[in-house]
Amino acid sequence: MTATGSFPSQLVHTLKTHHGPVNAVTFSGGPGAYILTGSTDRAVHLTRAIPNSSNTSVVETTSPIQKYEAHGYSVLDIAVASDNSKFASVGGDRQVFLWDVEQGITVRRWGGHNARVEAVQFAGEDDAVVVSGSADTTINIWDGRSNSHKPIQTLTEAGDTVSSLHVHMPTYSIASGSYDGRARVYDIRMGRTTVDVLGNPITSVRCSADGNALLMSTLDSRIRMLDRDDGKLLKAFGSEDSTKQSPISREKPAPYRNMELRIRSVFAKGDAVVLSGSESDKDDRSAQAHIFAWDILSGDVIASIPAGERVKAVSCVAWNEKGKCWAGGCSDGTVKVYR
Repeated sequence: MTATGSFPSQLVHTLKTHHGPVNAVTFSGGPGAYILTGSTDRAVHLTRAIPNSSNTSVVETTSPIQKYEAHGYSVLDIAVASDNSKFASVGGDRQVFLWDVEQGITVRRWGGHNARVEAVQFAGEDDAVVVSGSADTTINIWDGRSNSHKPIQTLTEAGDTVSSLHVHMPTYSIASGSYDGRARVYDIRMGRTTVDVLGNPITSVRCSADGNALLMSTLDSRIRMLDRDDGKLLKAFGSEDSTKQSPISREKPAPYRNMELRIRSVFAKGDAVVLSGSESDKDDRSAQAHIFAWDILSGDVIASIPAGERVKAVSCVAWNEKGKCWAGGCSDGTVKVYR
């Protein structure tokens, strides 16, 4: 796995539909023609990812195709079913919302958490199961086909907020990251849990496509990739390497920074690249957040892209493999799409 060619860094679309920081970004399934975004303004918006325009300049969109409004608090995470017929959203409401995409209504609302819900994922055959992680330190597993208001199962091992989840269906496992500094992988078939101790609050966890590696962001400005079997550190990103000049940098690169906020990182380009947003240096008023991309083998920064003058954080990123494009959700309420 090598990051062949240049990383896509041309800004083609700026979404200006939200009125608060964007906390969640996800592409629709398949070619990723659409993008769902969730914000502190309590709304989820559906927008075309790449605008239908032959214009070479950056297109700006100010109105979404559809607004989904049921949340009374900030939206913190969104998951889309593989057939694009439904999506789940969570946030400060302490509830899990299951939506019908076309009708624009909630078809389920589960209220089994006692604090804000930070993470949500689909699981099971035909995405019939929804998994949620909360600041109440629990993970709840919900049956989307049942009318029951109680979870099928509750996982209670975390000692602090469950900030991130990733369901890896080929291995029937749920990976979770918590502010207690531990990443837990639940093997649902075997009923077994493995724990990796990272020592700093974990804000993001992702499995590689083959399920062999775990990618985790922590509040010490590091992103670590661990071997899932033995917990061995395979590579660390965001250390001193982020001050090197990157091939795709439009200015002197800032160091990768993640000390306070929940910043999400993902695999990109067929697991050949690690992609993440960052925070700006709050002591430097002129500083802006950057989006970073690292080559997974060398660990070198291959892109450091400034997110905009007023952007103090890019808290979430999403990669679309088929479209070879990606998006970042920004603290100024914008979402930026690059290809």
